[in-house]
Amino acid sequence: MKRIEEAITVFPILLVEDDAHLAATVAEFLQDKGFMVYRAGTCARAREILEHQSVHVALVDRKLPDGEGTLVANFINTRGLKTKMILVTAYGMDQNVSESLKKGAFDFLQKPFDLETLLKRVCNAGRLYQLEFSSRVQHGFQKSAYRIVGKSPEIRRIRHVIHHVAPMDTWVLITGETGTGKELIARNIHLDSNRSHQQFISVNCASIPETLFESEFFGYRRGAFTGAVRDKPGYFEMAASGTLHLDEIGEMPLEFQAKLLRVLEEGTFIKLGGGDESRVDVRLIASTNKNLQHEVERGRFRRDLFFRIAVFMIHVPPLRERPEDIPLIAAHLWSGLNQRMGMKETALPVADEDLVNQPWTGNVRELRNFLERQLLYLRMGRPTGFDPVTGLENRTAAEPDARMVTLEEHSRNYVLDVLQRLNYNKAQTARVLGIGLSTLKRWLNQWGVRVERRLDNQESG
Repeated sequence: MKRIEEAITVFPILLVEDDAHLAATVAEFLQDKGFMVYRAGTCARAREILEHQSVHVALVDRKLPDGEGTLVANFINTRGLKTKMILVTAYGMDQNVSESLKKGAFDFLQKPFDLETLLKRVCNAGRLYQLEFSSRVQHGFQKSAYRIVGKSPEIRRIRHVIHHVAPMDTWVLITGETGTGKELIARNIHLDSNRSHQQFISVNCASIPETLFESEFFGYRRGAFTGAVRDKPGYFEMAASGTLHLDEIGEMPLEFQAKLLRVLEEGTFIKLGGGDESRVDVRLIASTNKNLQHEVERGRFRRDLFFRIAVFMIHVPPLRERPEDIPLIAAHLWSGLNQRMGMKETALPVADEDLVNQPWTGNVRELRNFLERQLLYLRMGRPTGFDPVTGLENRTAAEPDARMVTLEEHSRNYVLDVLQRLNYNKAQTARVLGIGLSTLKRWLNQWGVRVERRLDNQESG
C-alpha cells in the first residue's frame, strides 16, 4: 500500500551553518518540502537576515566562524523576536546549550541527525510559532473590540491607571453607577496584564441564587448532591492562571463572603463532594455600583473582605459628568451596531448636542439601547431622532419652551415604561435595566407603585 504523507504547513526558515555541504543538503531537503530557506554561514549574517525577514524557525549551528551560535539566541531574545530557534550541536547537552534553552531557544538537535528527525523538530517549532501568532492576533482583536472610548480627563486618567496597574497583578475594585462600563475596565486590565492570554471569567453575583454560590464558584464532584451526574468546574477553576471578575460583588451573601475571603487569603478551596484542596492562581477584579464602605458600616458587607479586595480602587464617573465623551461613545456604538446588523453605516440620526443634553441615567448601557432602537427605526422606515423611552427628540421637533423634567422624573418614567413594555415582569425588567431585583423593588416602593394592584386592574378591565 502506498504511504500517504501527512500534509505539512510550510513557513520561512533560517539555516545558519558554516559547513557548506551539510547546509546544501539540509536546505535542499527543506526546499523540496516547500519551505522558504534563508542561508547564513555566520552569526553576523544571521542577525542581518533576522533584521529584515520574518522567520518562523531558525536552525543554528553551535560553532560558527565568528562566535557561538548561542549569540543568535541572545539576539532573538533581546530584539523580542518570536522566531523559534533550534540549536544544532555535536557536543550534546552542556552548560551553553542549557543556557540557550533558558534564554528562549526552543529546542536542540544533536549531530549527526537524520533529515526526518530534523523535519519533525522544525514542524513542532513552526506549529508553536503559529499558535503564538494566532494568540497575538486574537489579543489584538480583543484590544480593539474592548477599546475604552473617550477624551475626558477622567477617561484619560483611567487609561493611565490601567497602564500602570495591569502588569502588577494587583487586586482591583472598580466602582461606578450601573452601565458606566465597569466590566470594560476590568477586561482592559486583564488584556494589559501578564495573564492576557489566559481566561477572563466575568461573573454577575446578583444573578446567582444564594444557595448556589458555593457550587458555582468552587464546582462539585459527581454525586455531591442529587442531580450532580458529572464533575463540574467552578469559576475559580475556569479562571485558572487568568482573571476572575466579580461584578456586583455587593450583592454577594454574607455567608459566602466569609468563604471567599478564606480562598483569597489561603489560595485554596474544596469542591462540593470532594475532600482534597485545590490550589487557585487567579487575579481578582471586583466591581460594584454600591458604596461598599457604607455597606460595611450597615453590616451588609464584611470589613475584612472589603480591605482584601480593595487593594487599588478605580472609580468610573457617569456619562453626565463627562459630556465630551458622549458623542465619541455614540459614534463608536453606532458603528458597531451597524456592523452587527449587517447594515451599511449611515450618519448618526441625532445631533451631538441633543445626545449631550440627555441625563442618561442608565449611562452607556442606556445610550447603547437608544442607538439600537434608532437603527431599528431606520430598518422599519420610521422617523428617527425621537425615542418613546427616553423622550429624546430632534431639536427641530422639540418645543422651545418645553419643561425639562428632573433627573428623578426621567428615571421614574423610564423604569415604569420598561416595566409596562415587559408586562410588569419585575425580574425581567431588572435584568433589562441592569440592576438587581431588590433595587427595582426599592424604587417602586419609593415611588408608591404597586405592580400587583395594576395587574389586578388590568385583569378586571
